Amino acid sequence: MAGMKRFSVWILVLLGVVLSMTAACRRISFIEDSGAKLTFSRDTVKFDTVFTTVGSATRSFKIYNPYNENIRISSIELMGGEPSNFRMNVDGLPGTEFTDLEIAPNDSLYVFVEVTIDPNEDQLPYVIEDSIRMVTNNNEQFVQLVAWGQNAHFYDGVIVCDEVWNNDLPYVIYNSILVDSLCTLTINEGCRIYMHGGSSFYVLGTLEINGTFDSLVTFQADRLENFFEEIPGQWTGISILRSSRDNVIHYASIRNAINGIMVGLQSTAVDPDDLSTLSTFADVSTQPELEIRNSYVYDCSSYGMIAVNAQVNGDNLLIYGTGESNLSLACGGYYTFRHCTLANYGSVYVSHQNPVLSMSDFIAFGPDYVYTNSLEQAYFYNSIIYGNIAEGKEVLLSNEGEGVTFNYLFNHCMIRTELDGPEFEDCLLNVGPLFADVTERNYCPDTLSQAINGGVEAGVPDDILGTPRPFAGTLPDIGCYETYVE
Repeated sequence: MAGMKRFSVWILVLLGVVLSMTAACRRISFIEDSGAKLTFSRDTVKFDTVFTTVGSATRSFKIYNPYNENIRISSIELMGGEPSNFRMNVDGLPGTEFTDLEIAPNDSLYVFVEVTIDPNEDQLPYVIEDSIRMVTNNNEQFVQLVAWGQNAHFYDGVIVCDEVWNNDLPYVIYNSILVDSLCTLTINEGCRIYMHGGSSFYVLGTLEINGTFDSLVTFQADRLENFFEEIPGQWTGISILRSSRDNVIHYASIRNAINGIMVGLQSTAVDPDDLSTLSTFADVSTQPELEIRNSYVYDCSSYGMIAVNAQVNGDNLLIYGTGESNLSLACGGYYTFRHCTLANYGSVYVSHQNPVLSMSDFIAFGPDYVYTNSLEQAYFYNSIIYGNIAEGKEVLLSNEGEGVTFNYLFNHCMIRTELDGPEFEDCLLNVGPLFADVTERNYCPDTLSQAINGGVEAGVPDDILGTPRPFAGTLPDIGCYETYVE
């Protein structure tokens, strides 16, 4: 009986070996039907406007085997070959042609594509095209590649002096740019300035921006894909350095920065090995100057505008979508703002947790280096300062530096705040502005808003869109927009 059991065991072992050998010898079959076709996640790979000589973001598509059998792709070929503006990568391997690629039943593989466009003489965007051909069982299929190229003026870590920029081609800035002392950079209407990741726009001399209400000067990041349109923090910002004079910004749009505009926050006089040189930030003789009118600052990861012991006059400003304060005035200075809308309700990318407006008479660089200067004047007329911070404290005032003067005034403003007093003259406190549509970033007051006709004559004859204010027989509206109500 024991012998019989041993015989049975051997039979089972032998049977297992035979089955294993049979499986090892079995060939993988592939679908050979000439009518069998691959399917694709997209039939055209499109790239938004790409600056010449600058590589694009990566796009991808998937090739699917929709069948219950294996399929073999005889070749995947970039039709333009090596000279093509496009580059291809198939499942992690770069190249222009791949052969005998297998896809398991109901499986897929990735194809990645990038593009770099050579410059030419065109001022307007132009089209670059190519295609990728897939051959399966002598059956050809194509995915089209399309990119729009744009020539540009490129500045790479340069110092400029007495230049005039006109709206012929965009301006792309790499590794920052500096307007030198005793020099002026004039930027005329319609100019488009694209800032590469991490770059800054420094002004030691004078910046003169001459946009118009229907032809703004725009500053934004150089990633032009729709995905990056509202992402903050892609470049550092415009920095008007200490001692910079006579700066003018009219009709500009500034977005995607860390800090949209910095006035006096940075200085060429600071020696990193001698922290006592930080005292330049409290030196009245180095106060930078800025006049800014009819401009938009938004989608900033930190501040919309931060001014340190500076002189700033601002009219018709719309600042929104910032990670810190929309407007911060530190270490005193001299400021006047008329018909401004400072609104913060957060966004997909920033959380609104700090006051819309903060003002102080000091700046601190750690506990050992605190510098104080008088807030000589911070006057706000006909302005909206509002947001959805939980506590409702959208204005932060701090004179802990104990400067000689801490002089501020809000006149006919609409403010969300727990503060009050004679400095809030004829203001609407904690009365919602009823913006038309915050979710759509429309900060024009609704026709039922108390901001309509709620202002006082302040010497700003037109609104941010060029609409005359006030309308006949009415008072001007509070904020940067003038709304006609029958």
